[in-house]
This record gives sequence, C-alpha cells and structure tokens, in this order.
Amino acid sequence: MDDGADDETFPHLLAPGRIGSMELRNRIVMSPMETMYGTPEGHPSDRTVAHFATRAAGGVGLVTGGATGIDPLHPETPGGLQIGEDAAVSAHRRLVEAIHDHGARIQPQIVHAGPDGLGPEMFGATSLGPSVIPSYLTGRPSAEVTKEQISAILDLYRAAVVRVREAGYDGLELHAAHGYMFLGSFLAPQRNRRGDRYRGSSVEGRIRVVLEALEAIRSEVGPDFPITLRISGYERVAAGRPIHDTATIAPLLVEAGVDAFHVSGGVIDRLVTGMVNAADDGDGLNVGGAAAVKEAVDVPVIAVGRLHDPLLAERVLADGRADFVALGRPLLADPDLPRKLAGWGGGAVRVRRCISCENCIDTLEEKLSTECAVNPLTGHELELSAVVPEAPAAAVSRRVVVVGAGPAGLEVARLASSLGHSVTVLERSATVGGSLVDASFVHRENRPYLDWIRHEVGLSDAEVRTGVRATPELVAGLAPDLVVVATGGREELPAIPGSDLPHVMPSLAADVVPAGRRVVVVGGRLAAVEYAETLAAGGRLVALLCTGEEIAPEFGLKRRTEHMDRLDRLGVTVHVSCVVEEITPAGVRYVPANGRSRELPADTVVLTGEMVADPSLAEALTDALPGVAVHVVGDAAHGLGLIRGATSDAARLVATL
Repeated sequence: MDDGADDETFPHLLAPGRIGSMELRNRIVMSPMETMYGTPEGHPSDRTVAHFATRAAGGVGLVTGGATGIDPLHPETPGGLQIGEDAAVSAHRRLVEAIHDHGARIQPQIVHAGPDGLGPEMFGATSLGPSVIPSYLTGRPSAEVTKEQISAILDLYRAAVVRVREAGYDGLELHAAHGYMFLGSFLAPQRNRRGDRYRGSSVEGRIRVVLEALEAIRSEVGPDFPITLRISGYERVAAGRPIHDTATIAPLLVEAGVDAFHVSGGVIDRLVTGMVNAADDGDGLNVGGAAAVKEAVDVPVIAVGRLHDPLLAERVLADGRADFVALGRPLLADPDLPRKLAGWGGGAVRVRRCISCENCIDTLEEKLSTECAVNPLTGHELELSAVVPEAPAAAVSRRVVVVGAGPAGLEVARLASSLGHSVTVLERSATVGGSLVDASFVHRENRPYLDWIRHEVGLSDAEVRTGVRATPELVAGLAPDLVVVATGGREELPAIPGSDLPHVMPSLAADVVPAGRRVVVVGGRLAAVEYAETLAAGGRLVALLCTGEEIAPEFGLKRRTEHMDRLDRLGVTVHVSCVVEEITPAGVRYVPANGRSRELPADTVVLTGEMVADPSLAEALTDALPGVAVHVVGDAAHGLGLIRGATSDAARLVATL
C-alpha cells in the first residue's frame, strides 16, 4: 500500500519562532475562533479541552483560544469563555496543561465585549461603547462609556491578566480588531464618534484607550510576558481605517508593549462576512495589511485569512510578508495539518482541506456550537474518540460491505478500514464520489474534499468495486457481518405539464451542456442555485424559479447570502414563492409572488426536485440477510444532508462497531 507521501517541504512554516520570551516549535498559530463549547459559567469544559488538545497534538506551535471575556456580566456569546473571576482559573489551568502536554504553547484572546455583548439580554447589564452605537449581534444600542467607566474597565483588564498568568498561559492576545467589542470599537472611526480625548477623528484619540489597556496590562504582568495585538490591517468599509493608518499606529503600539501583531482585516457584521471571508473574497486577502505592519515595526507579525493552501502559507513567510501564519478553519478541517506538513502520516498530500462551506459558522447559529462538514470529529472529539486518528484497532475485525461510494460510503470505508475492519465497497457507476462529483463541478470549493476522500480510500485496505450493482444475492455472497447502505437519496421532481418536451432536462447533469442561451432552472435547493451560477458564469442568461420561500434552505444565512451576492453579480434573476404552471415550447409559464401569470422565454428548462430518503435497498437487504445488521447513512437515510450529514452519519456509525 502506497503511503501517499509527497515531495513538498515547508521549511519556513516548520521553523522554530519566538514571540517575545515565548519560544514556539513552528510558525503555525491556531487562530482564535468562537466555539461556544464552554460551560454555562464561561469556563473551559471537557469539550473545550479536548478540542484544543487535539490541535496541539496535531503539531500547531501556538494555540490561541477564542474570545475570553474579562467581565462575566458582558459575554459576547452564550458558551463563550471568560476569565473575569477567580473561580475560572482552575478550569483554564486544566486547559493550559492539556496543551502543554503536547508540546504546544497557548494564549487566551482577552476581550471586553463593549457595545457588542449579550449583557443586557442575559444579565440586565448596560452595554458600553465609545458612542451610542448598535450591537452588531442584536442591534440594541449601547451607552456611551464615561471616563470613569473606562477606568473601571481598565481595572478589569488588570485583574484578568493576573488570572491569565496564574492559569499558566504562555502569553495573551489582546483583541482590538474588526471594529467591534470594546477596544476595536474605539479604533474604528465609523463607530467612534466621540469628541473628547478618545475621539475617533484622530489617530491619537482612536488608539488612546488601547495604549491605556496595554499600560494597565503591563503594570500587572511586567515587561517579559508576551502580548500579541489582534488588529484589522484594512477595515474595508466606508470611513473605516485604511492599511496605512494601521501601519502608522503600529510603532506607537510597540512602544506601549506589543510583542507581536496578529493582522486580520474587515469589520464585524451580523453574518461576520467581513472577517470570516468566503471563497469569492480570494486567498490571502489580509497579507498586504500584515506586510505593511511588518515594514513598520521590528516585532513579529502574524498573517491570517484564507491561507487554506499550505503552499500559499509557506510562500507568505518565504517572501518575508509575515513571520507567522494563523490558521482557523483549516485546523477545524484537519487538526493534524502541521505534523502532516512535517511528514507525519504520509505528508502534506494527506491534509484534509477546508472547503469554505461555512458550516462552522452556520452551526454556531443553529446549534450554538462549532462543527465542521468535512471533519465530523470537530467538537465531538470525546464522544467519537473510537475513530480519532491513532485510535486503537477494533477488538474484533468485522466484514463490512458498503453499498454506494458517495461521501457517506467512502467515509465509512475510510474509518472502518483504519480500525482494522475488512471493508468492501460496491459502487454502481464507473467512478467513486457519488453526488459529490456533480457538486464539485458546480461548486469548485468542494473539489479538494472529493480528491482527498478518494485518495484516502485508495490508500486504505478497503476493496472498492465499481460498475457493480449490489443485488441481495451479491451482497449475501460476500458473507458480511454488517451492511451499510449509502446509495444516496431519491430525487422527486415536480409534476409540471410539459415536462416531457424535448428542451426539458429532467434533473441536474453537471456534464451536460444545456442548449441555447436562455435557461430557466426550476427549483431552489442548493444544487439548483449552484447550477444556475455555473451556467451564468459560462455566459448564459439564467432565471431561477423557486416555489419555496427561500433559496438554498439547506444552509444558514451566511452561506445563503454569499450565494445571493454571487447570483446578483452573475445577473441571475431569482423568483421565490412562485407557481410554475406549465412548460411550453417557448419557455415556462409561471405566476410570480403577488403577480399574474406570464411566460419566461427559455431555450432549455432544467427541472430540479427535492432529495428524499430512499431506504428501498436497505429493506430488500434486510429481508434477504436475516441476522445481519443493515444500516443506512447519508442521503439514503435522511434525504438531503450535504457533506456534513454524510460524514457525521459515517463517523457515528463506525464509532459503534
């Protein structure tokens, strides 16, 4: 079996580094990300510890925890961390010790939520900002903080950093980025409308409270405790700070005690689109801001933001644009990324890449906890410990037959094989990948995951048979101990008069080019939306007719908004809550919401339907194989579940074997 190793080397990423007095084993920093894994009191939970310890074991040099509040009455999120009381120290110390056990260093990101916390909603507290400004999260306005209240908040910073040292942290990151929370809001001209010495209309006024916070912190931790400052290089909004403004204030911040800069970009908004960037924003978009700061100071600079490709991250360091890179979502997708770059487990070719699907953001909204579509173990490291990398082999090897080689079936095969089970995969088509093949055609960000899962199964001991129809007789002949049906769902197309006309495509086919220039796509699920985008990008005039109230309902608002933006740029017309009456030889007759019947011209009409569960094969196999457990995973079990449903089902099943 080929070990999958490649020839890429990453000398700059893997070189030891230093931030102040803190020595680091490499130049890879885990970027701070909210997970909401904390206890109701805001302390690190067992889940928190397992999550970060897994990344430390994966070889990252420095772990930066998510936003850690200094005032328990002003949390940014439910389940967010805080170190604003002495009772929190022991839980933080346990987290620190777990990271140190794996040879990494750790720092909390210290924040006061300022105008953007949930204090009013959770504790009846009054939010405080530089001016009377709305919270990005709730829209509720803050009060303008007085000088006396500023002094009290600085005391909270002093007390919190004493606890940071007591907990054993190796340094701290001070949050002043993205135009939000307390310090960041003062730095943002568009939010800081004060007229006093903290006024937002001058550089000196904007940075004054940050300088005072640094002075307060240094008064407690001394000159040798490493302090990194998180700051936006370019805010990318009207009246926001430009790159040169950040470079101008950087030397002043070094004089005040900053040991390193973590240069992000953008400002906060309800969907965090300005700070958690989508694929359309491009790669490495904050590198210019980081480089500008680096050219102005003599302390290390950390670059962050869509550095998903390790080769790009290596080049940023090799070109001298930054001294470290911070990775967030890439380490959710693959905690072992750093040690794979160093050759562990087959090398860089086996890194599981982030596909920018925004599932990690959507699940914060939907489940109040971060999860990853391509890595089902993220946030579930404890409950799914049986299938983590380097987990011990199963006590008893079982013969597992997997029917279907889509994402769910391939993930079952990969995980079960890694635990020593004998796996045979039966796939009806000539290639593996299932619905992910078409999904990668219409949304290219899916392609790295398709390539990765194919490669991983190819390296495993699983036997994959393509071009094989899995009849009950064939499956029975393999004498399985367990059968997993992962054949995908069944698409139910709408019954529309005229759907049998020759210019109608009954279902999506990524490899079929529609005839003519004008195309009407009927349907609103994600596949229809991405197909419409693909056609429009190829020069066609596309209309999307959705009978439901919302397009792409499978995703949360952030990802859905990104598709709305893309549809707008491509000129796709979109109608929701419409009625499709019939397909005619010349187009589609429909009734738009609140409108009257009319006809859209179309050279081709593409019908898309709803993906529903299809347990038919599982039922036939259950009847034919008495005494053999038959499990159904992925779309075959639930209808449309996307990559996240496929991988989660697979991991949870294999963990029980």
